Amino acid sequence: MKKNILYLSIIVFVGLLLSCEPRIDFDEGQWGDTAFITNVNIFTLQVDEHELQEYYENGTLTPARKRIFISSGSATIDNDNFVATVTVPEDQDITRAGIVVYHQSVRVEPVGSSPVAGILHDLSAKEFVYKLVSADGTTHDWTIKIVH
Repeated sequence: MKKNILYLSIIVFVGLLLSCEPRIDFDEGQWGDTAFITNVNIFTLQVDEHELQEYYENGTLTPARKRIFISSGSATIDNDNFVATVTVPEDQDITRAGIVVYHQSVRVEPVGSSPVAGILHDLSAKEFVYKLVSADGTTHDWTIKIVH
Protein backbone atom coordinates (compact mmCIF):
# COMPACT_ATOMS: atom_id res chain seq x y z
CA MET A 1 0.00 0.00 0.00
CA LYS A 2 2.81 2.43 0.91
CA LYS A 3 4.61 1.59 -2.36
CA ASN A 4 1.47 2.38 -4.36
CA ILE A 5 1.04 5.73 -2.59
CA LEU A 6 4.73 6.52 -3.14
CA TYR A 7 4.54 5.64 -6.87
CA LEU A 8 1.31 7.60 -7.27
CA SER A 9 2.86 10.62 -5.50
CA ILE A 10 5.93 10.49 -7.77
CA ILE A 11 3.77 10.26 -10.90
CA VAL A 12 1.60 13.19 -9.80
CA PHE A 13 4.67 15.29 -8.91
CA VAL A 14 6.40 14.57 -12.24
CA GLY A 15 3.15 15.24 -14.09
CA LEU A 16 2.83 18.63 -12.40
CA LEU A 17 6.41 19.55 -13.29
CA LEU A 18 5.99 18.59 -16.93
CA SER A 19 2.69 20.42 -17.32
CA CYS A 20 3.98 23.77 -15.99
CA GLU A 21 4.50 26.52 -18.54
CA PRO A 22 7.31 29.05 -18.16
CA ARG A 23 6.30 31.85 -15.84
CA ILE A 24 7.81 34.59 -18.01
CA ASP A 25 7.57 34.41 -21.77
CA PHE A 26 9.18 37.31 -23.62
CA ASP A 27 7.23 38.00 -26.79
CA GLU A 28 9.49 40.10 -29.00
CA GLY A 29 6.60 40.71 -31.40
CA GLN A 30 4.73 42.75 -28.81
CA TRP A 31 6.99 45.71 -29.43
CA GLY A 32 5.62 46.20 -32.95
CA ASP A 33 7.48 47.84 -35.80
CA THR A 34 11.03 48.67 -34.67
CA ALA A 35 12.75 48.58 -38.08
CA PHE A 36 14.03 52.14 -37.80
CA ILE A 37 17.45 53.75 -38.04
CA THR A 38 18.38 56.17 -35.26
CA ASN A 39 21.76 57.35 -36.60
CA VAL A 40 24.44 56.57 -39.20
CA ASN A 41 28.18 57.22 -39.06
CA ILE A 42 30.91 56.81 -41.65
CA PHE A 43 34.30 55.64 -40.42
CA THR A 44 37.79 54.86 -41.62
CA LEU A 45 40.63 53.02 -39.92
CA GLN A 46 43.87 54.47 -38.69
CA VAL A 47 46.91 52.30 -37.94
CA ASP A 48 47.66 52.26 -34.23
CA GLU A 49 50.36 50.03 -32.80
CA HIS A 50 48.72 50.21 -29.34
CA GLU A 51 45.26 49.17 -30.56
CA LEU A 52 44.24 45.54 -30.08
CA GLN A 53 41.13 45.64 -32.29
CA GLU A 54 41.45 44.14 -35.76
CA TYR A 55 39.00 44.80 -38.60
CA TYR A 56 38.05 43.22 -41.90
CA GLU A 57 38.64 45.02 -45.16
CA ASN A 58 37.06 43.38 -48.22
CA GLY A 59 36.97 40.08 -46.34
CA THR A 60 40.63 40.19 -45.24
CA LEU A 61 41.75 40.66 -41.63
CA THR A 62 43.78 43.87 -41.26
CA PRO A 63 46.51 44.74 -38.76
CA ALA A 64 45.58 46.50 -35.52
CA ARG A 65 43.82 49.78 -36.24
CA LYS A 66 41.36 52.05 -34.54
CA ARG A 67 38.09 53.29 -35.93
CA ILE A 68 37.91 57.02 -36.68
CA PHE A 69 34.51 58.54 -37.46
CA ILE A 70 34.74 60.91 -40.41
CA SER A 71 31.07 61.87 -40.67
CA SER A 72 30.12 65.16 -39.10
CA GLY A 73 27.24 65.49 -36.66
CA SER A 74 24.24 63.22 -36.53
CA ALA A 75 22.56 61.84 -39.63
CA THR A 76 19.29 63.36 -40.80
CA ILE A 77 16.65 60.65 -40.40
CA ASP A 78 13.44 60.66 -42.48
CA ASN A 79 11.24 57.98 -40.86
CA ASP A 80 8.40 58.56 -43.34
CA ASN A 81 10.47 57.80 -46.46
CA PHE A 82 13.05 55.53 -44.76
CA VAL A 83 16.05 57.67 -45.71
CA ALA A 84 19.09 58.46 -43.58
CA THR A 85 21.39 61.21 -44.86
CA VAL A 86 24.88 61.43 -43.38
CA THR A 87 27.30 64.28 -44.03
CA VAL A 88 31.01 63.70 -44.65
CA PRO A 89 33.41 66.64 -45.10
CA GLU A 90 34.59 67.18 -48.69
CA ASP A 91 38.23 66.48 -47.81
CA GLN A 92 37.53 62.99 -46.42
CA ASP A 93 38.31 59.93 -48.56
CA ILE A 94 35.36 57.54 -48.65
CA THR A 95 36.93 55.03 -51.04
CA ARG A 96 38.11 53.08 -47.98
CA ALA A 97 35.41 53.70 -45.42
CA GLY A 98 32.66 51.83 -43.62
CA ILE A 99 29.10 52.45 -42.48
CA VAL A 100 27.90 52.10 -38.89
CA VAL A 101 24.11 51.84 -38.61
CA TYR A 102 22.49 52.55 -35.24
CA HIS A 103 19.04 50.98 -35.18
CA GLN A 104 16.19 49.51 -33.16
CA SER A 105 15.65 46.42 -35.30
CA VAL A 106 16.78 42.85 -34.74
CA ARG A 107 18.63 42.58 -38.05
CA VAL A 108 20.19 44.78 -40.75
CA GLU A 109 20.82 43.24 -44.18
CA PRO A 110 22.52 44.90 -47.17
CA VAL A 111 20.34 44.96 -50.29
CA GLY A 112 21.86 44.39 -53.73
CA SER A 113 25.42 45.65 -53.99
CA SER A 114 25.33 47.60 -50.72
CA PRO A 115 28.35 46.83 -48.54
CA VAL A 116 28.07 44.96 -45.25
CA ALA A 117 27.92 47.52 -42.45
CA GLY A 118 31.05 47.74 -40.32
CA ILE A 119 33.48 46.60 -43.04
CA LEU A 120 35.61 48.92 -45.18
CA HIS A 121 34.49 49.34 -48.79
CA ASP A 122 34.49 51.94 -51.51
CA LEU A 123 31.54 54.18 -50.56
CA SER A 124 31.95 56.60 -53.47
CA ALA A 125 28.57 55.45 -54.88
CA LYS A 126 27.14 57.50 -51.96
CA GLU A 127 23.78 55.71 -51.82
CA PHE A 128 23.11 52.31 -50.30
CA VAL A 129 20.04 50.29 -49.33
CA TYR A 130 19.65 48.17 -46.19
CA LYS A 131 16.70 46.05 -45.09
CA LEU A 132 15.87 46.40 -41.41
CA VAL A 133 13.79 43.66 -39.80
CA SER A 134 11.87 44.24 -36.57
CA ALA A 135 11.04 41.56 -33.99
CA ASP A 136 7.44 41.32 -35.17
CA GLY A 137 8.59 40.57 -38.74
CA THR A 138 8.00 44.04 -40.20
CA THR A 139 10.66 45.09 -42.72
CA HIS A 140 11.65 48.46 -44.17
CA ASP A 141 14.19 49.11 -46.91
CA TRP A 142 16.24 52.11 -45.79
CA THR A 143 18.34 54.24 -48.13
CA ILE A 144 21.54 55.65 -46.66
CA LYS A 145 22.80 58.70 -48.55
CA ILE A 146 26.29 60.15 -48.09
CA VAL A 147 26.56 63.86 -48.87
CA HIS A 148 29.42 66.37 -48.72
